[in-house]
Amino acid sequence: MVMKKLFTAIGVAAAAFALSLSAASPAAAVPAQAPTPVKSRIESTTAADTVAPASAVEQRTCRARFSENVNHRLRAEAGSAILGSIPAGAWVQTSCTRVAGGEYTACGLSSDFWMEVYWNGNWGHGAWGCVKDWEFTS
Repeated sequence: MVMKKLFTAIGVAAAAFALSLSAASPAAAVPAQAPTPVKSRIESTTAADTVAPASAVEQRTCRARFSENVNHRLRAEAGSAILGSIPAGAWVQTSCTRVAGGEYTACGLSSDFWMEVYWNGNWGHGAWGCVKDWEFTS
C-alpha cells in the first residue's frame, strides 16, 4: 500500500513537471494558422548532412500575402515609421523567416514576430500575425 502511494505521488509530480514545461514553451506565442518559414531572404540549401560541391547549392526566395491591409514599417516595431501600406491579398517578396521585434496587435492577434517585406522598392517589416499565405518561390 505504501509503495502504491509512493508511485502515485511520483507519477503526479512527473505529470505536473511535464505540464509546467509545456506551458512555458515559446511555441504558445506563435499563431496557429501562420506558416513557418525556414531561413533568410535568400537561403542556400544542400542535401542534409552531406558536403556538396558549390554547383549543388540551391538559392531560395520567398513570398507572402496578408489577410488584411498591413503597414509596411521601417523596423520591426509597432511605433516605427510607416513606409506605406501593403494591400490585402497582394503577393510580396519576403524573407524566408520571421524576426522578433516589438509587440503589436493586428489581424486579431497579439505577437512580437514580424516578416521582412520588400514593397515599393524598399525592404521593411510587416506584421507576421497577418500573413495569410507564404511560400518558397524558388
